[in-house]
Amino acid sequence: MFDASIVADQVSPAAKPKIRILFYTDAFGFTGNGGFSLGILRDVILANQPFFAEFEIDLINRHDGGHAAKKLTSDVLGRYEQVWFFGLLQSNMPGEPENELVDAEVAALRSWMDAGGGVLITGDHSNPRLPGADPSLADYLNLGRALGHRVPRAGELRVWNDRPDASIEFSHNTHQPDPWGNDVNQPIPNDLDPYPQELILRKRFGRPHPLFQGRRGPITVFPDHMHEGQLLIPERFPTDVWPAGRLGQPKPEIVAQGTDKRNGQVYGVSSVYDGAAAGVGRIVADATWHHYFDLNLWGFQKGGEVLDRLTEYYVNLTLWLTPRPVKLEVNAQLLHWLSHSLSVRAVLPEGVRVPGITAAGLVREVCGQGVLDDLVWPLEGAPVVPEELLLGAVIKESVAALSGGDVEAFDAAGVIERGLRAGAEEYAAELRAALGDVEGLGELISQGIR
Repeated sequence: MFDASIVADQVSPAAKPKIRILFYTDAFGFTGNGGFSLGILRDVILANQPFFAEFEIDLINRHDGGHAAKKLTSDVLGRYEQVWFFGLLQSNMPGEPENELVDAEVAALRSWMDAGGGVLITGDHSNPRLPGADPSLADYLNLGRALGHRVPRAGELRVWNDRPDASIEFSHNTHQPDPWGNDVNQPIPNDLDPYPQELILRKRFGRPHPLFQGRRGPITVFPDHMHEGQLLIPERFPTDVWPAGRLGQPKPEIVAQGTDKRNGQVYGVSSVYDGAAAGVGRIVADATWHHYFDLNLWGFQKGGEVLDRLTEYYVNLTLWLTPRPVKLEVNAQLLHWLSHSLSVRAVLPEGVRVPGITAAGLVREVCGQGVLDDLVWPLEGAPVVPEELLLGAVIKESVAALSGGDVEAFDAAGVIERGLRAGAEEYAAELRAALGDVEGLGELISQGIR
């Protein structure tokens, strides 16, 4: 997926930063379960690692070795930058009192997430509450609720205690009809066919969220399913749960929607919380884990356009959830590559904008817009300075810092800080010059007209 031909041999000799992902589940593995498995997801992510990072993926089943034998602890979480939750069970049950996360796990997750750990939270539709479950619980409980509903912040982003369910009447059905007229209410063959659902992407400044920005345009395809779950945006955001940053309080938002193919209703498919803007971990919530399962990916041809686009999304997801300290290491790798690129070096004498435009084009082509965004502005909020000025100034600082050839002594944070300051000063100078050009213009116009 990443275009290695342009990168050539200009990769930094420094060790690549590791991005370690934990798939945490109570039922699923990498194989088996009739396709309710995560092997293809793991394989396509690992097979498409970018040149600037190394991915590692582990899977832990909570009940492997006995009931709740593999709980989440600070030690376990400390081995990973991200946790992707894929739960099946609904609640605690007689003889299974710890299907749901216990208080110590919630506390460990909160500390880890507050320190920057990223979370993907999934589930599926709801089923009726099982006999023997706590009768005070709702009549319908979401598949995945046991693992998901107590995860700090992330647990508030899905409906766990109500429909939609698996019935035709109350389900969310995104199955794309096939050419043979198969009933869209049936999982087989529709889950297995090569026809994905088409997403409706929310755009800001004309662009979709970085999760859905591909190298060849927006990622508008997703696996489909006939009874997805439902996303939720909380009504209130107390600051002890949803902290504020220097530029305000980031809030979750739905960034991709799907359409019910029976009635045209539109539902949220993916939502995001940019916790990095408040100094905590980012979160992505998904309407269903079917968007990640082998069963729903089998129909897409290996090397085909649909699976390639989905792979871009999965890699984008991995990179977007990565904590800021690791992203600084990623940016160091990118700056080494750009600083040694002949395409960039050929235009270095052309001020700041031209190198910035050239470098931005390379990053966008090789890595995608989301990676470029995090390189240009690794801070909260959106920059008011044009990206080519910021990136061009950072590149010039990077080239100067690497001119001695000592990669180990390369101070990425210092280079980026000096570059961003220089880019901001360049923009301020341009604005002052433009202001000087228009001062007195009104009087000149009046004299000329009269």
